[in-house]
Amino acid sequence: MTEIKAAPLSENGKDLVDSLVNEEGNYLEWSEDEEKALRRKLDFFLMPLLIFGLFVLQLDRSNISNALSNTIAEDLHITSDQVNFGSQLSSIGIIISEIPANLILQKLGASVWLTAQMLIWGTIALTQTWCTNIRSFYATRFLLGLFEGGYLPGAQYILALFYTRKELARRTAIFYFGNYGATATGSLIAAGVLQMAGIQGLSGWQWLFLLEGTLTLLVFMIFAAFLPRSPTHTALMHGRWDFFSDRERFILRSRVVADDDTKGDDKVSISLKPVLRGLVDYRLWIHMILNIVSLAPKGGLQLYGPTIIKSLGFSTVNANLLNAVSSVLVIIFSYLISLGSDRTNLRGPWCIIAFTWSIVFSGALFGMASRGSKWTRYSIFTLLAGGNALAQGLNDAWVNINATSSINRSLGLAMAVMGSNIGGLAGQQLFRSSDAPMYTESFLAILLLYIASIPVTLLLMWVYWRRNKAEVESARRSSIAVRRFDL
Repeated sequence: MTEIKAAPLSENGKDLVDSLVNEEGNYLEWSEDEEKALRRKLDFFLMPLLIFGLFVLQLDRSNISNALSNTIAEDLHITSDQVNFGSQLSSIGIIISEIPANLILQKLGASVWLTAQMLIWGTIALTQTWCTNIRSFYATRFLLGLFEGGYLPGAQYILALFYTRKELARRTAIFYFGNYGATATGSLIAAGVLQMAGIQGLSGWQWLFLLEGTLTLLVFMIFAAFLPRSPTHTALMHGRWDFFSDRERFILRSRVVADDDTKGDDKVSISLKPVLRGLVDYRLWIHMILNIVSLAPKGGLQLYGPTIIKSLGFSTVNANLLNAVSSVLVIIFSYLISLGSDRTNLRGPWCIIAFTWSIVFSGALFGMASRGSKWTRYSIFTLLAGGNALAQGLNDAWVNINATSSINRSLGLAMAVMGSNIGGLAGQQLFRSSDAPMYTESFLAILLLYIASIPVTLLLMWVYWRRNKAEVESARRSSIAVRRFDL
C-alpha cells in the first residue's frame, strides 16, 4: 500500500478530498493493483474520445487531396495549383492559431474549448459542400485550419491532466493513432463516397465534405456529453452520470499531482508575465525546431508517397493501396518506441534511435538510385515512410513531461505542433518534378534533415542535463525536493 497526499485543490475539489480522509486525519491509501485497474478504465474511457477527435480532424484536413482527384477543380473553375494553395492555407491557419487557442484553453478549460472548437470546425467542414468559387473555397480552407489549430496540443494537455509522466509517451503515441488511422483509411473512405456523384444533384467531392463534416459534428455531440473536465470533474451528460467514483477521482487527482505538482486545475487565470516567460523559454524553441527539422521529410513523403511508388512501376490503384502499408507500420513502430521511452524514462535517446532508422533507409534510397527491383525499392521506401514520424509523439511527450507550469505546458505543446506544421509545409517542396522519377536529390535532402535532427536532440538532452544538475545544487542548499527533467 502506498500513501500519497493530494496537492491543494480548487474550492470545488476540496470536498472530494475531505470525504476521503480517515478518522485519524490521514489521506486514504491505495494499492498498485487498484491504480492499474483505474488506469485501464481511463484508457478505455478517455483515450478513444481523443483518438476519434484527431481522426475526424485529420479526415477534414486531408480530404482535399481526395476531392482533387474528383471534379472539384472543374466545378469551381480553379486549377490544381489553386487547390493545393487552399490546402496550404489550412496549415497556415493552424500555425497562426496554435498559441492563441491554447491560451483560450487555459481560460475556459481544455474540455470546454476543444468541444467548442470541434463544433466550429465541423460546421466549416460541412459548409465546404456548398463552395461555388475560389473565394469561398479559400475562405473555408483557411477558417478550417484556424479552428482546427489547438486541438492537437489541447488533447495532449488533457492527457497530462490524467496521466503521470512515465505514462505519457505511450499514450501520446496511441493518441496519434487517430492521425495515422485517418491517413490509412481516408482514401478508402473517399473511394466509396466519391461513387455517390450525381445523387441529389451533388458531385462526389460535395458528398465527401458533407458526410465527413457531419461525422465531425456527431463526434462533437459525443465530446459535449462525455469528455471529462479534469480528474476531479468527471461527471458526464451534464452531471447526470459519472464513470468514476469519489475514491477513483481522488486517486486520479492525487497520483498525477504527486508525480508533477505543475498539474493544477483544468483552467487557470492568464496574465501577461507567465505567457512572456514561456515565450522566451529557449527549451520550447529548441523543441519546436526539432519538429520543424525532423518532420519536414514527413510532409514530402506523405504528399508524394503514391507518386513515388507509382514511379517505381506500379499502377495508380496499386500505388495508393501499397502506400497505406507505411501508415500501419507507423502505428506499430511508434507504439514500440514509446513503450521503450516510458519504461526507461528517456526521450532524447529514443528520438535518436528513430532518426538513425530514417538515416539508414533514406541513405539506402539515395545510394540505390535506379538499381534494384521495384519491390526492393518499394520495401525500402515503405520502411523509411513507416518510421519517418516516430519522433513526433516522443518530442511532444517530452515537452509535456518537462513543463514547468500549466502555461508553459500549453505554450510548449502549441509551439511543438506549430513546428510540425511548418516542417510539413516546407517538406512539400522537397520533391520536385525535375528530380523525378528517382528523386535522388529529394532523398539526399531527407537524409541531411534526419542527420541534422540528431545534434538538435543532443542539445536538448544537454540542456535538461544542466537543468537537473542545477536542481540538485539548489536542493542541496535549500533542502527542497529535486525536480528531475527527463533527458
